[in-house]
Amino acid sequence: MAGTRATAGAGAAVLAGGTLLIFHGMIRHDLPRSLGGACLAMTALTLIALGTIRRWVTDTSDERRILAATQREAQGRKDTYLAAQANLENEQSRLSRDMAAERANLAARLKAERQAMTAEFEERRAALIAETMEATVRMIQAGKLAPAQARTGNLIPFPEQHPGRTGERERSREHGGVGP
Repeated sequence: MAGTRATAGAGAAVLAGGTLLIFHGMIRHDLPRSLGGACLAMTALTLIALGTIRRWVTDTSDERRILAATQREAQGRKDTYLAAQANLENEQSRLSRDMAAERANLAARLKAERQAMTAEFEERRAALIAETMEATVRMIQAGKLAPAQARTGNLIPFPEQHPGRTGERERSREHGGVGP
């Protein structure tokens, strides 16, 4: 940048010198001096224009400001994204802890209900057994469940053992029946 300013300052000095040379040639009616001054002034104007164009082309201050603003905005978005991601992770871990606690709570409640149901079942079972035993005792006392009389076995009688039955056998044969 300092080199550009020095070139612009030198170009302005050469331009002033060329302009003075043109005026000096015009006052003296000396055409070569006026033409030399004009060429010198044109060269100075060309140098000044080239320096200005170079400065305009290589000046990146606006772009740097835009880049800095964009970088700040990108950093802000990145920070927001990271904060949202951390918040999401915290929320997921909280939900996981809540679900684990709820599962433990449900398991404990289920165990307690199972024990209560088992106790209730045992109470009902004991009550039914007591009622059944009481009804059985009443039936035995009422004689409805009297023990069965000992039955003697069914013996097949032989004809020699019962002399009076022989006539029955013969009678059954006479009528076409089959006897023992």
